[in-house]
Amino acid sequence: MKTNSLLLFTLILIFFNILTLHGQNNIDLKQKSNIALKTVNNSKTGNWNDVFTNFMQLAAKNLAGDNKSFEYKTTIFAIKSEVDSTLLIDENYVKENFSRNFQINMGLKLDNDYKFKGFSYGFDWALINKRDLSVNTLVNGETAKLYEKYFEILTKSRERYNADLDKNKDQDKLTKIKQIQEAISKNADEYIIPLDEFPKDFIKYLPSDYQDTRKYFGEVYAKELDSINRKPLLKIGFNSNFQKNAKFLDEFDANLVYLQGLKSKKGSKLEIDFRNQFKAKDSITTSVIKRKEFSSQLGLNISIWETKDKSIVELKPNFEYKRIVSGLMDEEKNDQFLANADLRIRILKNLWVPLILKYDIKNNNLFGFLNVSFNFDAMKKE
Repeated sequence: MKTNSLLLFTLILIFFNILTLHGQNNIDLKQKSNIALKTVNNSKTGNWNDVFTNFMQLAAKNLAGDNKSFEYKTTIFAIKSEVDSTLLIDENYVKENFSRNFQINMGLKLDNDYKFKGFSYGFDWALINKRDLSVNTLVNGETAKLYEKYFEILTKSRERYNADLDKNKDQDKLTKIKQIQEAISKNADEYIIPLDEFPKDFIKYLPSDYQDTRKYFGEVYAKELDSINRKPLLKIGFNSNFQKNAKFLDEFDANLVYLQGLKSKKGSKLEIDFRNQFKAKDSITTSVIKRKEFSSQLGLNISIWETKDKSIVELKPNFEYKRIVSGLMDEEKNDQFLANADLRIRILKNLWVPLILKYDIKNNNLFGFLNVSFNFDAMKKE
């Protein structure tokens, strides 16, 4: 029964993913804006996306535990851009500051037998999201100027090449033109196309310093992207659970999360992760107790395996302190120290599997939580 329920949920997620991405296929955007947005979003860690999604996310949490949950979160901007795709163009994108930084959360709570226990709802507001605003860096910075110059050169080179193919009545004209078009499509995530992707006789129409330009562009691009990756995020959030026979706000939590990228000598993504949470809920034993808890967590998220600026495996060692402010049970200690480790593995481009381990230092107990998250991108079919 458990396996069938989990399989059904997975199929629903995949189906939703297909529908969402299919609807994005026909978005006609400026190439520069498209690349800039995808570049910034792809550079974000899985840890960052779990805190604040790029577009929308579906997640299954605590799959191996008794209290499972299926959650969905999205930004107001994601909802608006589904209706009006022109919002994804850079000048419109930048204007949507509030909607891009206000996230809505909702989900279902299930027991160990996957039976309905209740639902959750809430929101997150990014008070500081410098990485999001820094899309302008790639759109209007030195990288963009180099790209515009390159694009102009490429366009003129293609015009001269096509004219000469017509003049010489080249029998392979259509094949060669198609090869150039395929090179551009194949390298949609690249600013400057590799030289060996073009037809050999087209290369002479390009500037002699084409390769040097590409190398220099790559250096500037990497420098700007590294600066963006170190921008901070500060968000506050509120979540509440509603269950059968429960009153409004019987259970809720307020949280604050701060993420800050660090410069790494090896070029790996490093991220300071600082979180604080206050929880309140009714615990029913022989009487009703209003239980209030506070927790503070400090860690360092490390991207230990990357390809093309995308994180594949991340590890976040962290320490956590919990204190029960009120509602202490019999023989229960009011504080707890935990040594934690979050391991995130990217299975597919959209699919992350986070494994969270918590070790109670005082009581020598180990806890484990297995999650799955699907992250959707507004910009292209993955």
